[in-house]
Amino acid sequence: MILDTHSHILPNVDDGATSVKESIKMLTMLKEQGVTDVIATPHFKMMDLSESIDDFLEKRNSAYKNLLDEINKQKLDLPKIHLGAEVLLTMDLVEAGGLDRLCIEGTNIILLEMPYYEWQSWMFRIIEDLCSAEGIEIIFAHVDRYVNLVPKQTYEKLFALNHAVQINADFVDNKKAIRVLKKWIKERKINYIGSDCHGIDFRPPQIDNFMAKIGKIAGKDFMSRIETHSSELLSKINKAK
Repeated sequence: MILDTHSHILPNVDDGATSVKESIKMLTMLKEQGVTDVIATPHFKMMDLSESIDDFLEKRNSAYKNLLDEINKQKLDLPKIHLGAEVLLTMDLVEAGGLDRLCIEGTNIILLEMPYYEWQSWMFRIIEDLCSAEGIEIIFAHVDRYVNLVPKQTYEKLFALNHAVQINADFVDNKKAIRVLKKWIKERKINYIGSDCHGIDFRPPQIDNFMAKIGKIAGKDFMSRIETHSSELLSKINKAK
């Protein structure tokens, strides 16, 4: 069982798949790479004032229905899709209310994307508010992608929060990310993997490359820990269905 916790497979929702046809090709690639379940996590950004949570969910759910209809029509055997969102951390996120609707279906867990500039103290305050006021649990998205922006001591603050953490499959080819995150890999702080796939050509699924290389980087028991966390998350999702 391999769970892809971070993907942009839904058609015409964000900068991911541009059509149902491309979505199906991406899912086919994921299946060939051993993925059994995938969480669809299109981008949600509060800074985009033209789109409310309601607008986002309507667009996301419509794209999911169109994709699922075509999968069923063709009787395709593809990874099971679960719905979620990749939520960008912004100053006004807590004020939005109703953030539970952006959680991974059946859970109180949000995939949270940190901003792409040096992390500041207000960000950590908002994270605390999300958890205390909204009762939300967090998976930090693709922490490997910030190594050129964030000092290692700031990573210390993030990991000290003891929330779940996800790395992207292409992490295994990022020497600096491997070096920076080595400490937390050893401390078993990495919980999930995601393809973060956006297309069949632009940022395609690379789970197979990850599986081939991660053991040498992180140790033989790394994937067994990932599978345990993934199984627990899937149990929460499926229990609610």
